[in-house]
Amino acid sequence: MKISIKGYQGPLARAARAELARRGHQIVDSRADCLLFFPGAVEELARLVEAGDFRRVVLRSHAYAYGASTKNPGMMTEKRISLLPDDAAAQSWLRAEAVVSRSPSWAAVRLATVLEPDEGDLLAQKIAGKSAVAPAGHDPNVQFLSLADAVAALAAAVESNAIGVFNAAGEGAIPLKKVLGAAGTRRIPVLKNLMPLFDNSPDIQQLRYNWTVSSERAERELGFRPSMSTIEALADFLRTKPGADLSLVQAPYDEWGLDLDYIQAWGWWFDFLKNVYWRVEFEGMENIPSTGRAVFLANHRGFMPLDGVIHLWLILKNRGRVVRFLIIPSLLRMSFLCNFLTKLGGVVASQENAARLFEQEALVGMFPEGIRGAFTPYKTAYQLRDFSKSGFARMAILNQAPVIPTAVIGHAEIFPIIGRINSSYITKKYGWPYLPIAPMFPLAPVPIPSKWHVRVLEPVLLQGLRPSDADNRTLVEDFSRHIQNIVQKNIDQMVSRRKHIFWGRVLDGTSPAVPRFDGRNRAMTA
Repeated sequence: MKISIKGYQGPLARAARAELARRGHQIVDSRADCLLFFPGAVEELARLVEAGDFRRVVLRSHAYAYGASTKNPGMMTEKRISLLPDDAAAQSWLRAEAVVSRSPSWAAVRLATVLEPDEGDLLAQKIAGKSAVAPAGHDPNVQFLSLADAVAALAAAVESNAIGVFNAAGEGAIPLKKVLGAAGTRRIPVLKNLMPLFDNSPDIQQLRYNWTVSSERAERELGFRPSMSTIEALADFLRTKPGADLSLVQAPYDEWGLDLDYIQAWGWWFDFLKNVYWRVEFEGMENIPSTGRAVFLANHRGFMPLDGVIHLWLILKNRGRVVRFLIIPSLLRMSFLCNFLTKLGGVVASQENAARLFEQEALVGMFPEGIRGAFTPYKTAYQLRDFSKSGFARMAILNQAPVIPTAVIGHAEIFPIIGRINSSYITKKYGWPYLPIAPMFPLAPVPIPSKWHVRVLEPVLLQGLRPSDADNRTLVEDFSRHIQNIVQKNIDQMVSRRKHIFWGRVLDGTSPAVPRFDGRNRAMTA
């Protein structure tokens, strides 16, 4: 095949030229069967494509074309839309992809960070240096490709007839702080608003949030599979760097950022909250299975994710499991909260992420009332919002995971909402429905030390419901409301027994009887 290689002639272009020649292709200047383009000037690419001298056009693109965003679920497929801001420098990748898509036969290969500093990838340049400025309060998972694997991905696209966008990344991911630590690169955390004073690199945003990708389509349609994982490629790159410590690169890492060492480091504080500050009374921990997939579900109050922290610590201490809470993206907008929730095992809520967690037989945590539940005014604090508006029931049925309902009282009092201020600024910046007015908040945002009571109930099995029943809206809503009924009855009983919000016992090992959900008969008649 005759191949013309145009655009930026950096290390990757030179290596691709050598590899394609080794494979027996002829490298020519024009009138080729295939154009392999490395973006520099998009105008040059447009001129070449419009000339129509090439049967096929392949573009070296970048995985950062998806943008770094709180909404990215992680390990994104090519179906994911780009969330790049309109003024982002990386928009040039999307413009180049739009140009090559005009060709009858085209492919854009979105490469993860290529571990060759002279190739121009921001993260590779950061790793190669002695120090690196990075946004404080963020530690996104990142991916790498060795130079050889990046070449192999492009060569596979050149030799294929498959059309469209293809991701290419080393298997797995690793937190940015771990990368810089292993590289011996001193990390200098800087607050987001001060970043331009210390580093004006284009698209510095890519160091704030996740943009990891899945290479499944490239493997399936191009036959490309990297020879090195992300960890292996990084270790290979660091072998010749002075000051690097390869012992700090220890695979595997959680693909969403869970860090068990981080959780244990905060254990003293979690114990203080549980045992001293909120004096948490709990029962039913034996209902949490020691292994296997399940949905942990609870009512959510307090407009801060502190109840999630308590549930996490109770389950870890008593059952040895980490509950993976599905969280709304707006919680990750706050810099240090983003880092905190991610390392505690939080995962951006989506059906795709839930499916991946269940494939790993995880315990998946959900608050079916969502953010509106957390912002419930105190006068109706223990009246549950409609569970059927949540996707938990569909997730449970589709993934054949039993549901473990949990009733909690006491957490609504930590920030009892007695008023509100509607603010478009607050909604846009934090994703809150309004600015709550509560004792101690917002003037002194210290939660009230109310006493908590947590009752974990027996798992609700699916009773014959099959994955196909997840598409039966009526059945899913019935199942949702059945779970809501269980939680509400227990909350009502617990509230009726409570004598004071600051002390006293409520739990005695008994719970109100509820009708059994007959899933099999409902499925047959729905």
